[in-house]
Amino acid sequence: MKNPFDNPVCRLDLRSRVRERRLWVLALFCLAVPLALALISLAVDDTGSSSQALPVGARVVSGFAIFGHGALLVLLSTLGAAQRISQERERRTIAALVNSPMSARGIAAGKLLAACTFAVWLGVLSLPFLAIASVWGGLSAAGLLACWVLNVAAACASASFALGLSGLFGRSLSAYLAAGASLFLWCAVCPVLLAVSGGLGGSGEPSELALSVFVYHLPLAPQVWIFSDFFEGEKRTIWPAVSALVVWSGIAFGGFRMAVRGLRREVF
Repeated sequence: MKNPFDNPVCRLDLRSRVRERRLWVLALFCLAVPLALALISLAVDDTGSSSQALPVGARVVSGFAIFGHGALLVLLSTLGAAQRISQERERRTIAALVNSPMSARGIAAGKLLAACTFAVWLGVLSLPFLAIASVWGGLSAAGLLACWVLNVAAACASASFALGLSGLFGRSLSAYLAAGASLFLWCAVCPVLLAVSGGLGGSGEPSELALSVFVYHLPLAPQVWIFSDFFEGEKRTIWPAVSALVVWSGIAFGGFRMAVRGLRREVF
């Protein structure tokens, strides 16, 4: 079986990113923010360490750790992928890239693999701080692992879409703005659409169909369900996570197709 990391574009992209100082600044930021969130969550938890008070402090600690980690990972991965192709145009290296023996699909696959590797790397770096949700917050190891996987999957899907925008836009600034606007619209508009769609059931609660269409695919939505299942003792289905993974796969594929189309437009 062929090793996907044998892709020359992926190896070149990873090698060039490692040499950038900005990458290490992002890594430091990705470590500093979860550490700060962990310290803040522990500081505001004045319930002590008794088992009777654990649920109150556990909700605070786990909430800071899981959702702070997920939001940071999605944001940094999206911005990190938004310039991977447009930057080639600005550096005037796009001609050498598209005229190489590799196809546009192979180039886009290499860029996408490098972007996902960056997301996984950031996730692994902050994993020790996320583990506070299990060690101090009381969340089970399985729930913690599920939240971490979902955080990384959401980051990879968003990074793939940002990569597609990078292939369509000629300037990195335009790709950055488009990626940021798309992420904002995704996270802010969908809940509003849920409210105005009339997708409320007879009991006043959103219907399962409305939640599947507007909510479950949001970057942190499945994690909310895992979080509430653990602390509220509710036994729900795994449908929110499955629905999110299906939609995220579609977003990732759409971003990949946009990147391929953008590369095929380059003619020299």
